[in-house]
Amino acid sequence: MNSLSFDASVVLLFAVSAFAQKPVLEEYARVAVPEGAEIVAYMPSSQMLFVTTGASALQVIHFGDPKSPKYSTTLRFAGEVPSVSAYSDLLAVIEMGEPSTQPGLVHLFRMKDSLSLLKTYPTCAHPDMVQFSPNGKVVLVACEGEPNSDYSVDPDGGIGWIDLSKGPAKGVASVLDFESLDSAALVQKGVLARFPNRLTQNLEPEYITFDPSGNVAWVSLQENNALARIDIAAKKITDVFPLGSVNHALAGNALDYRQNKKIELQNVPLLGLRQPDGIGSIIQKGRHYVLTANEGASREYTQYTDVITVGELARQKKLSPAVFTPELIRSLGKFPVSSAEPCVVPCTSLYTFGSRSMSVFDGTTGTLIWDSGSQIEEMLAKKEPLHFNQNGKKEKPKMDARSDSKGSEPETVTLGEVKGRPLAFLGLERMGGIVVWDMTHAENPTLLDYLLDERDRGPEGILFISAKDSPVADTALLVVGYEYSKTLVVYRVQ
Repeated sequence: MNSLSFDASVVLLFAVSAFAQKPVLEEYARVAVPEGAEIVAYMPSSQMLFVTTGASALQVIHFGDPKSPKYSTTLRFAGEVPSVSAYSDLLAVIEMGEPSTQPGLVHLFRMKDSLSLLKTYPTCAHPDMVQFSPNGKVVLVACEGEPNSDYSVDPDGGIGWIDLSKGPAKGVASVLDFESLDSAALVQKGVLARFPNRLTQNLEPEYITFDPSGNVAWVSLQENNALARIDIAAKKITDVFPLGSVNHALAGNALDYRQNKKIELQNVPLLGLRQPDGIGSIIQKGRHYVLTANEGASREYTQYTDVITVGELARQKKLSPAVFTPELIRSLGKFPVSSAEPCVVPCTSLYTFGSRSMSVFDGTTGTLIWDSGSQIEEMLAKKEPLHFNQNGKKEKPKMDARSDSKGSEPETVTLGEVKGRPLAFLGLERMGGIVVWDMTHAENPTLLDYLLDERDRGPEGILFISAKDSPVADTALLVVGYEYSKTLVVYRVQ
């Protein structure tokens, strides 16, 4: 096996030179959010910040002076509030149904001196993300349609659509479904459908990004390892693109797959299903590019799971002894892989969840343009060896604790422009911290910076505020809600 092996004490010597240029991110302020911080929205016209708590509340904060923010109020709802989005003086807040397999709600507010509810619209089951179109005339909702714990109820996944062209109080709610697409053709192309229900039940929309012109939107289908493309004018899902996998047996795609308190990047016969959570988009020279944060997602319910270990497959005698030697099986024994992605027995490679990378796809054709491969893990090994692949979900994270699962776990990606330079900000859920990429050449991004603070764990929502809209004169800001540490941090972007 080809490998890059590091001892943490040695790697520390490289950390000083890993990022010699001036840091892109610099902490500017911390905002107290005692109930928790996940998804964040900002309304420039009133300089108000809106923060979901991860439960059934939305915190409203005066953000005119980020160094001295003032708590305004907390809105409380009957169900969980997964996401919030702002446009002009409008605020869209989604609320889960009870139970979550029931249709959800979209509450539309207007901000004047305070928030006033304009109207509540119905939407599809298990809404997970809400987003205004760039012109504010459409609200999209990614509805996962997750099953209940015993899989006895499994709603269709869908895209909630609210047409606001006649005004926010006169909107029309509907749902874009996947019924018109050829299910068999999608599965043959590589869209994952893991349980023997209809494909429309298997498809689980997760995250939305609009093209800056507002003509097109894309929705990640995380569990399905796919991306849906929506034509806004036609009000139609035009295609679903499979996102493929990263071959960790190839040079440039090594990973650390063992929890042994060491940093060991190796090539192994694993195929990392990208399965992105957060996505973002950018246009360059008339071409759409979609960025994906390749977190990975398994299905684990009381009546169904698609997770199996390499060791169990070895016991079932399904692995090729020429590839999976006794030594490799011992080292990979507890590593989780997919039981639902077929291979020809004896298997010479196995699919696993997440690719530990960021990718760039052509937004029109779904063609893979670029993937970061092992760049993130190599950077973490050099810059943060004492925290490498730690599990930030724990209050006292231990290095290397997530190497035998999804590694640093890229969670979400947000784009913004600073002084004419397009940047992408990638949050690492379990490792913690923010990776910054220069997107000047979208077909070959450049890794610029990485910022990690031990106080902040689990970046869930990343909001970019341009210098034009910023409450701090001529200064772009990045606001990050950290789910596990319940901290909200404001960074200056330079």
